[in-house]
Amino acid sequence: MAEVSIYEGLLSGGHPNSLGNTVEVVAAVGDNPDLLAELIATYASDDPVVRLRVSSALKRVAADHPVMVHEALGSIMAWVRDIDQPSAWWSLSQLFHELKDLLSAAERTDAVELMKSVLTSHDDWIVINQTMGTLGEWARTDEALRQWLLPVLEGFTHEARVSISKRAQRYLAQLA
Repeated sequence: MAEVSIYEGLLSGGHPNSLGNTVEVVAAVGDNPDLLAELIATYASDDPVVRLRVSSALKRVAADHPVMVHEALGSIMAWVRDIDQPSAWWSLSQLFHELKDLLSAAERTDAVELMKSVLTSHDDWIVINQTMGTLGEWARTDEALRQWLLPVLEGFTHEARVSISKRAQRYLAQLA
């Protein structure tokens, strides 16, 4: 496949668990916000490592330039909805949490509904943990979310994967 963006080559190769050139890409986007759309479009890559690094880059850009990423949140959500890749889903939950103070009421509602769906339908342990974490934090100040989340957390306390059950127990104790 031909490169889908100027960033695909920069974000490919190397050990799958490494950042590769992610930091370089983050710096370029930070210096030129017009490049953010190009980074997001790199989610079209056939390479799951490239897509993982796109997610890593977006989280880093959001930490430094939250308004910029917030303005592109709809586009990011659209891409992630079409990707069957756990790293994109857990990163989206992290982005929602990073951008929480910028979200409109409608955006927050959309984010909560999406994360509820993800939490109850995905089996990846990191997706579950990250989504549970964001929803657990948000439920501290959202009674309706807290009421929805409590029985879900109770179910996760019986999870064989210890990281999931321990996190569920922790949020249950904090929210109950």
